[in-house]
Amino acid sequence: MLNDMRHRIQFQQKKEKTRLPVDGDNGWETIIECWAKAEGLTGAEYYAAAAIQKEHTIKFTIRHREDIDEHMRLLFKGKTYKIESITPNYSRLHFLTIRARVKAAK
Repeated sequence: MLNDMRHRIQFQQKKEKTRLPVDGDNGWETIIECWAKAEGLTGAEYYAAAAIQKEHTIKFTIRHREDIDEHMRLLFKGKTYKIESITPNYSRLHFLTIRARVKAAK
């Protein structure tokens, strides 16, 4: 499993509001950067996701962490992803599976 973790991803959370905005500040800060396995949905999983939404969903597998939650967002290959779910990987207990979808461009 560790050999498949080739991609660097970043988890970001919203910054607390400050009185003076900084130029180029988008309101998010990177909290965690780690290695991950990234794979698209396949088969029935893909068709079920496509029936509900049109956004592209990716499944990320990372080493188990306690400091990640669904209120964060994820950066991967220059795109921003909204975290949909974080579940333990029951086949390998020291890993988490994160499902995330690309946020629509504004």
